Amino acid sequence: MAEWSDWYRREDPTGWVLPRILRERAEAHPERPYYRFGGGEWISYGEMSSRTNRVANAMRRRGQGPGDVVSTLLFNMEPHLEIWFGIQAAGATQCPINTAYRGDFLSWAINLPRARMLVVGSEHLHDLDQIVDELPLLEHVVVVHGTHRDGPDPRRSWETYEEFLDGVDDRDPGVDVSWTDDARVMFTSGTTGRSKGVIKQQASDYFSGRTYCLVTELTEDDTVYSCLPLFHSNAQVLATYPAMIAGARVQFQPRYSSTNFWPTVNECGATVLNTVSAINYFIWNTPPSALDHSHSVTRIMAMPAPKDIYHEFQERFGIRFVEGYGLTETGMVTYHPPDRPARAGSCGIATPGFEVSVVEPGTDRPLPPGTQGEIVVDMKIPNIVMRAYIGMPEKTAEDFRNLKLHTGDLGELDEEGYLYFRDRLKDYIRRRGENVSSVEVETSVTSHPNVLEAAAVGVKAGEGAGAEDEILVCVVPREGHLDAGELCEYLTERMPAFAVPRYVRVMDHLPKTPTERVRKVELREEGVTADTYDRMVHR
Repeated sequence: MAEWSDWYRREDPTGWVLPRILRERAEAHPERPYYRFGGGEWISYGEMSSRTNRVANAMRRRGQGPGDVVSTLLFNMEPHLEIWFGIQAAGATQCPINTAYRGDFLSWAINLPRARMLVVGSEHLHDLDQIVDELPLLEHVVVVHGTHRDGPDPRRSWETYEEFLDGVDDRDPGVDVSWTDDARVMFTSGTTGRSKGVIKQQASDYFSGRTYCLVTELTEDDTVYSCLPLFHSNAQVLATYPAMIAGARVQFQPRYSSTNFWPTVNECGATVLNTVSAINYFIWNTPPSALDHSHSVTRIMAMPAPKDIYHEFQERFGIRFVEGYGLTETGMVTYHPPDRPARAGSCGIATPGFEVSVVEPGTDRPLPPGTQGEIVVDMKIPNIVMRAYIGMPEKTAEDFRNLKLHTGDLGELDEEGYLYFRDRLKDYIRRRGENVSSVEVETSVTSHPNVLEAAAVGVKAGEGAGAEDEILVCVVPREGHLDAGELCEYLTERMPAFAVPRYVRVMDHLPKTPTERVRKVELREEGVTADTYDRMVHR
């Protein structure tokens, strides 16, 4: 498939800019449906372009433009896309924040990119009020759907979304956005420290979306369906943006629902699904019915595909898996090529534009096929991986050592270049589709007045969970008895739900090396012991 292998050599990268692509689609097909949220009306390309321009002009009126980062804290809702697009059309950079963040997690994600404006859903105003004194740079708050209360803490300037747009026209803002400009700051797990803000450029986002179109063979006749959160790269550059590039449609739901999944998929005429590991099992575990084959879906972008039911899933639903490997920092760097049979258990081969290799950890010595080592990524053309970690030059230099991006993941290549992911070198935990920093979990746990030390590790969640982990935290009390149930209640008020440990093991001491580093490998190997508290059992 020649187009798959060399498409980027035939395109002018200066056109790889989201506001420009949207404008081109709106000019060519203004009435064509583009986007729908839930059961609402379809928004055409022309209407989306008009809404985007209004947001961009409102941003410009309030001093937001090139060099500025605008944070967003929004559930999946209809205005989400126009806000995201409008920020970029104004020349600014969007920083979408995980809606589960609160406390120190939330203030860090706003302060690190030095955001002066926050667009926030009214559901999150209480969380914002709790940290208002920790946001010295934040000047302006825009509240979307102000239905829960009057507004945020009066110590910050704020207005409703309707007031924000009042009196603003929909003319093109006239900002020249370049393919090398920063498009998004995406927070990903910190593995040996705080969460990192990944700076992605316009070219990188387009490259991800365009490659998705090729590997899924997406056309203007398709409808992409996603119930994934729009603060994640998957929903943004592996659903919303590819649909725009192809001139197709995209349907979003607030969240996954086993009851409503197939009926909504059928109703919107979806032909392509986007999922993550856990959702594939949720779909599989629904009782078999006529809905299994009454849909129009032919492809499912699965990250990752479920290995234990790989063939059975495709046969039952008549859907072809499309799978690959990637990071927030890189986008998707491998896929199963569309002109070759997929290989269960593999992540595919390097996508055009990338070189993927496996090296000896610590030395970067290339390893032969069939040998496990660290997965590293290089780009054949500029600006298609992250530019940097915002505010973290040392971490940027560390991960880009020897001029290649080091993923911190363990894998191996076979003789034909197919990649097989094996494990994680870095110390993070994959839970409920989220990468959770063990350091941030431990910081929250040790804030409890009776916790002296804590170490968080991932343990396997059990059968049918794919690559998902559960969080085990091993704690040493300062004195006397520590109530594990009370600790979990304490953490629930202070942490995102996905980061609250399921298991708590109270210990006299943590196993350590001679240099006083915790031997987490030992804690992982011991796993859930007989004396471990399980909050899912005791809640």
